[in-house]
Amino acid sequence: MATIAFSVPSTTTSRFAVAAESIPRDLGDLLRRTASGPYHAHITGRLGSPQLQVTREDLTTLRWDPGYVRAAGPEDRRAARTFNDAAEFAVVTAFAPITDQPRGAQVARAAAYAIAAATGGLAADLVTNHVLTPAITERTCFVLADRWLGDVLPPFRANGRCTAADPERDPEGINGCACVRLRTRGLRRFGLPELQITDVACPHDLAALNVLRTAARRLLTDHWSWLATGPTARTRTVSAALDLTHRDFNDFWGTTRRVHLTPPNPFQVTLSPLTSRLFTISPPADFDGTVNDWLWGDTLPLGMYDVLKAPADPPQAA
Repeated sequence: MATIAFSVPSTTTSRFAVAAESIPRDLGDLLRRTASGPYHAHITGRLGSPQLQVTREDLTTLRWDPGYVRAAGPEDRRAARTFNDAAEFAVVTAFAPITDQPRGAQVARAAAYAIAAATGGLAADLVTNHVLTPAITERTCFVLADRWLGDVLPPFRANGRCTAADPERDPEGINGCACVRLRTRGLRRFGLPELQITDVACPHDLAALNVLRTAARRLLTDHWSWLATGPTARTRTVSAALDLTHRDFNDFWGTTRRVHLTPPNPFQVTLSPLTSRLFTISPPADFDGTVNDWLWGDTLPLGMYDVLKAPADPPQAA
């Protein structure tokens, strides 16, 4: 069985920023006074350590570009523009041991949300480069669908530039274009390579996105199980053939309203290293056809074709 190996960092970094009209100079004091909920003790206990550093920055001291922060969806575009045009920021950084994930990243984001609530500001994830709206209370359980992955569905039909045939009307449309490339942004903060799927035709973009999400959740589940064994090595070897099930799909959403995927279950994807920090996803090795034949045919469970946001439970404070 083919395998692939990748290095696992001993520490990872998560960074968040809050844009507001006025950012207090003593952000530590602000968090101690205003942070509440299940992460209050974690925030106050970690403040000032590498696991939670909070700094005030303005346009004269920035070492990053607010203009790179984008909207994850059309509903966030106004908020993203407001963030891009801001002059003052609070930057929250967590430099945490790999064994402290996902808690280290959750505490940092909870701190960013607390600052946003106290200042009337807007929070953004500087790993995914997405503005985070609306600001919510960070829940204690970890749900990958809670904007951790930076997964965005591109404009269908490439914003009108794609003229490939519709596969429902013309079989040639199944492989009519290769406009879509999807890549995760955010797995690296948990010590995993990012994932990518390419050469996807526009009509198959949602299926491709859900394959990417399901594979990411499966890899993360296995990764944390591996870390729990206390490995001494910093190199991990995994099978290039990854079996995915409806449980992985539901675990991505963190939903109690289970999405029952129709057969085939499980289904398989192939992982290939493009770089040391990026894996590509493709059909199983024994699949005879293109990635679009695979995404459009009966090799995937039907639920992968129509679920974009619906199954997720609303985030709630513990």
